[in-house]
Amino acid sequence: MLKKTLVSIVALTAVCAAAPASAAESNFYGVFSLGRSKLDANPSSVDRYNTTHGFTSSSTSSQTSANGGKAQLGYKLDKTFALEGGYTYLGKADFMSVTNLGTIGGSKDASLFNLDLVARFGMTDKFSIFGKFGGYYWKTKNEMPNATTLGNATVNENGFDFKAGVGMQYDFTTNFGLRGEFERYNGVGKVDTTGDARVNQITVGAVLKF
Repeated sequence: MLKKTLVSIVALTAVCAAAPASAAESNFYGVFSLGRSKLDANPSSVDRYNTTHGFTSSSTSSQTSANGGKAQLGYKLDKTFALEGGYTYLGKADFMSVTNLGTIGGSKDASLFNLDLVARFGMTDKFSIFGKFGGYYWKTKNEMPNATTLGNATVNENGFDFKAGVGMQYDFTTNFGLRGEFERYNGVGKVDTTGDARVNQITVGAVLKF
């Protein structure tokens, strides 16, 4: 999925870079980014789930990062403020539980839909910095250890929370730019399964103006 997204970004980048600059800059733009998320499954939450679902003992370890990316649609309200919203994939975190019935692996797959208010400040004609604040609807697909099959049981969860972020952008033309950003998601998941994780994501991507 991430490879296909990267190919799409490269193709769109080439088209926009080659296109002539329009006389008037459009208010609409798209953001297509790839990066890394600090996503994990909380070991204490997984252990608590295991010991209340058929296991008598559990000791869990989890990875702490995953590949992620996002596709956003933006609309400039004025020279400073804009709205951005779309889909973000936070990645998949694997974990391993050592239980009284053996060692069983599991995972936490997280994604979300967001809407942000963005404040952008131009440092030069082409370079700018920005901050953002917004809300999001998250979804997780958790593959939890199953004491009966010694495999996995799927537990889907969802909820709402808030996020914030900062970044920088360089506009090569009126149609195309590159940006890097850091975003902090206040909570993704629930304590009953893989934990209510605070997730940091760093991405780099293309800004394509329509």
